[in-house]
Amino acid sequence: MCAYSRSMTAFDESAALPQDIIDMFARSGVALTIADCTRPDSPLVGVNQAFLDLSGYPAEAVIGRNCRFLQPQEGPGPVRRRMRQFLRSPEQYDEKFVVPNVTRDGQPFLNLVYMAKLARGGETTHVLGSQFAIDAPGRLDPALYDRALSEDLRQIDVRARDAGWTLLGSFNVLASSHSIIARARMD
Repeated sequence: MCAYSRSMTAFDESAALPQDIIDMFARSGVALTIADCTRPDSPLVGVNQAFLDLSGYPAEAVIGRNCRFLQPQEGPGPVRRRMRQFLRSPEQYDEKFVVPNVTRDGQPFLNLVYMAKLARGGETTHVLGSQFAIDAPGRLDPALYDRALSEDLRQIDVRARDAGWTLLGSFNVLASSHSIIARARMD
């Protein structure tokens, strides 16, 4: 079911994602995931090594599961409603959320989650996700995260278009990471 590259980037082979997207995930240092909205419960069909490092989970434990497995036992709180609204809204193409998550070994962290819808034939089929631990010391600088994610999104957009997919939304949503992180640290 899973195909693994040398970098331990993992993809569900039945997802039939373009090879260029798979290659982009393997090269990225930003934690990336892709979920298939056409399947029940929108399971992850692709993750990269940076995501596996962030979460502490091995690839075989995440492919085929909805990403809510990262949430604490009591759930993510009020952000759940906003995330569900985003996923249901045809007018929203990308958004950021601060979500409480837990690593495989039980360490809680605040996760800045960027989500962007991918469409094929005018229908949203996948959601691209990027994660950034905003409260862990020694993690990637927020400005570097924004630049790296922006560049990855541009590359994914070019490769997706070659395969007939559209990355919905704009790159402008990336500009506000600093204020999101500052607010989350104040809470």
